[in-house]
Amino acid sequence: MTVRADGHDSVAVIGFAGRFPQADSVPRLWDALLQGRELITHYDRDQLAALGAPEAVLGDEQFVGAFGALDDIESFDADLFGYSRREAELTDPQQRLLLECAWHALDDAGYGGFHGDCAVFASTSVSGYLLRHVLGNAAEWAGADQLQLVLGNEKDHASTRIAYKLDLTGPALTVQTACSSSLVAVHLATQSILNGECDLALAGAATVQLPEVPGYQFSKHGIFSPDGHCRPFDESAHGTVPANGVAMVVLKRTDRAIADGDTVHAVIRGSALNNDGARKMGYSAPSHDGQVAVISAALRAADVDPATIGYVEAHGTGTEVGDVIELAALTEAYRRHTDASGYCKIGSLKGNAGHLDAAAGVSSLIKTVLAVREGVIPASINCDVPHPGFDWANSPFTVNTESSPWEAATGPRRAAVSGFGMGGTNVHVIVEQAPESASRPEPRAAGGPRLVPVSGHTQEAVEALSADLAGRLEEGTVDAGDMAHTLAHGRRTLRWRSAVTGSTSAEIAERLRGSRPRLVPKKAALTMLFPGQGQHYPGMAANLYEAFDTFREVFDECTKAADPLAGPTLRETLLGTADPGVAEAAMASTRFAQPALFIVEYALARQLRSWGVHPRYLVGHSIGEFAAACLAEVMSPQDAVALVCARGRLMDATTRAGMLAVRTSEAACEALLPPTLTIAAVNGPSAVVVAGADDDLDSFAADLARQGITTRRLSVERAFHSPFMDPVLDEFREIAEGFRYRKPRLRVISTLTGAPVREYSADYWVRQLRQRVRFAEAAAHAVAAQNPVLLEVGPGAALTGAVQSFATDARPSAVLTMPQPGRQHEAPTALLEAAGVLWESGVDLDLGALGAAPGRRVPLPAYPFSRERHWLDARPSVPQPAVPEPTRAADEGPKAPAPQADRHEPDVLGRVVQIWQRLLGAGDLGPDSDFFELGGDSLTAVRLLAALNRDLGVTLDLTDVLEERTIARQATAIRQLLDSPSARTEDH
Repeated sequence: MTVRADGHDSVAVIGFAGRFPQADSVPRLWDALLQGRELITHYDRDQLAALGAPEAVLGDEQFVGAFGALDDIESFDADLFGYSRREAELTDPQQRLLLECAWHALDDAGYGGFHGDCAVFASTSVSGYLLRHVLGNAAEWAGADQLQLVLGNEKDHASTRIAYKLDLTGPALTVQTACSSSLVAVHLATQSILNGECDLALAGAATVQLPEVPGYQFSKHGIFSPDGHCRPFDESAHGTVPANGVAMVVLKRTDRAIADGDTVHAVIRGSALNNDGARKMGYSAPSHDGQVAVISAALRAADVDPATIGYVEAHGTGTEVGDVIELAALTEAYRRHTDASGYCKIGSLKGNAGHLDAAAGVSSLIKTVLAVREGVIPASINCDVPHPGFDWANSPFTVNTESSPWEAATGPRRAAVSGFGMGGTNVHVIVEQAPESASRPEPRAAGGPRLVPVSGHTQEAVEALSADLAGRLEEGTVDAGDMAHTLAHGRRTLRWRSAVTGSTSAEIAERLRGSRPRLVPKKAALTMLFPGQGQHYPGMAANLYEAFDTFREVFDECTKAADPLAGPTLRETLLGTADPGVAEAAMASTRFAQPALFIVEYALARQLRSWGVHPRYLVGHSIGEFAAACLAEVMSPQDAVALVCARGRLMDATTRAGMLAVRTSEAACEALLPPTLTIAAVNGPSAVVVAGADDDLDSFAADLARQGITTRRLSVERAFHSPFMDPVLDEFREIAEGFRYRKPRLRVISTLTGAPVREYSADYWVRQLRQRVRFAEAAAHAVAAQNPVLLEVGPGAALTGAVQSFATDARPSAVLTMPQPGRQHEAPTALLEAAGVLWESGVDLDLGALGAAPGRRVPLPAYPFSRERHWLDARPSVPQPAVPEPTRAADEGPKAPAPQADRHEPDVLGRVVQIWQRLLGAGDLGPDSDFFELGGDSLTAVRLLAALNRDLGVTLDLTDVLEERTIARQATAIRQLLDSPSARTEDH
């Protein structure tokens, strides 16, 4: 592999995650390395006794109580990943930790919600959990078939399970080359990226060894250390120490990572892979020739001079033979290119953390990437006297015994990482400092309002993550714009949601700490409500025009069409640039008010649509229906502007009159109404609007007041939707007939008929101008939907308020898009807040399209898993698993005789609950418990079907189980079969 200056053929490390002994994250591992801490836990005899060590172990002088332990390996966020409790208990913790690590690594890279060609190359060690915990608990796994045990514990499924759970469609390959596995996975991942097989790649491994007692049996000339310390390159190096760990990196082509604004921690210049073959003393022995060959091949692939490599992270197991062979091989490979001595530092993570087996290579790579990025080489600990069996003076290498700053003499910092697997598979990787164009920028002040979306599977997770994010902003270690960008583009959207807005880091942090997450039980049914005349005000478009591109483009398009018809005063009034007196007069005029409302509402709706907001219904009140129809593509914006301008001009030419809001029902108002007045609108069960002459309205209001009925005059100067409009109807019809109308592409609910509009015509628009506005009937469609959400697309809150006042069964969420008059400067924030509330309410939208300015994907606090104990305790003996009958592999244990006399068992529901509990390992279940929400899948459904048919004496089909997803519905289906003479029951 050759590398050009633009990084076109190199691969960037853009994210990582891991858990290590005494360090539950990559940052904590790095802190420990800089402090030179050993992370191995040492147990004295009393501690071993407290852990249940038998006397044979306590009295064995050869037993060494040292182990690199991971904390809390028993716990897992099963619900987040769709595992049932039973499935989680039967799954190897290596698979579970690897899955969590993959989630965190993608989040760290800013690709947490990535669905697409992401490859997975992963590895695990041997499953001690299967041997000692699962098979040792025969009673617990008796209800599982062999396939379930295989899927949860065989190495084959480590990568494909991640790809399935995270919806990743690139190559998914489990890599097994012993302790070089994870670095081999990195090599294969880079090749997959460069070959175009994937856009991203995950590479890593998990090792969870489960010794009965923490420690190991030491034997002379074996691979384990006699004193519980690993001493790479030291004269006292006599072995390694076993340890657990899990780590993954996220990789991407460097040029694409730079172009996409990813955080590039370092780049992989090149790598190589080979095997020793038989050129060594034995199968498990290292090979000098094999290591020389792979190191030389990696240098060629990277096309770098080894004199420019300042650090080598060695395999460095701290064994007598292995270290010397490795040092000699490195020296021979480098001496082919340079005569310089002592210029390259060498070290090994194993001195700190022990031997992580399958996870060793990727963990060493992460250490090296951080060293290259930060310009610091951590100390390689436990090396007091470098091994005397090696000629250090004539070698390029020196052990880095103290943490030291690293400034490359010329060019970027470069390092190398080795991984040598028992059995002979060797890999060597060359790492280079990220290009200058990908360096991390300094945090900057947020420009303009930002929407910061946070979601999680539980309320507690959202609250914890919000607090962590606020802390990062308060520390000043992340830019608010980059945080908003990363959360929008690079995190999954889960069922508990919280969205805050702000223009400064301090403002956003404060709101994050005070936020209250909302649960989205189901997808929302959104109705866009477009208000009519009465809520508009001068300058209402100004700040939206400055802040949002789509709004600005649509506004320009519409005002350009309106200029010949309404004059430039309309645009100036909406943008707040007209003389205040002129603007007030214009907004008071129907001629200007109607096109002004249309333009702002339609531009707002188009802005929302550009963010991926897709309404189920559109409802427009009077003039608002034109914006709804135009959004539904009934006519072009230019035609809609022309028709609205004509409508406003003609209505403005009618005789001056007024309108009166009356707090009573339509029927009661009809009974009291004098013949000189008309009901113009019905906005709710107790909200009508009456139109007529001013004197008549005043008289009617006084009469109603005496009867205790509340009224309110509206700020309009015409009697819309009344006989006062009759003189202009013919001319408006003639104008309306000059336009072409298409069938609505979205569902517009007519406020003329209260029903969906099938098609528009000139006659429709004439009747819509003159006849009564039946808003309440139209809005009833929105209220009747499940999880209704109302969005007022335009100024004011009149329509959402009206709907909420009569929605008695389920009060819908109401969202406003514009601030009140006098607060126009808050309009961009108000619109972003509206988008945030929509998202919190379950409305689908494209969070990534909401950014007011471009940002970068940056590392943010990790998602806080809601981990619970899912664990089968080890048993002293390991029974042999029974082999199920081939024809009944899905059955739940031994076949019981089918019920005879009790086939009409009344407690069918209880029997179904018991079967579910046995299969899923679930505790409290109710009639509405959902099989798939509890972690059921197709495999478990087959076993559930067999158990229901056998235990209850029926013959359900698989479709019955898959479609009747709840306990209650399955119980009902079973009762119907039991009670029906022609049921599909077994012939007993």
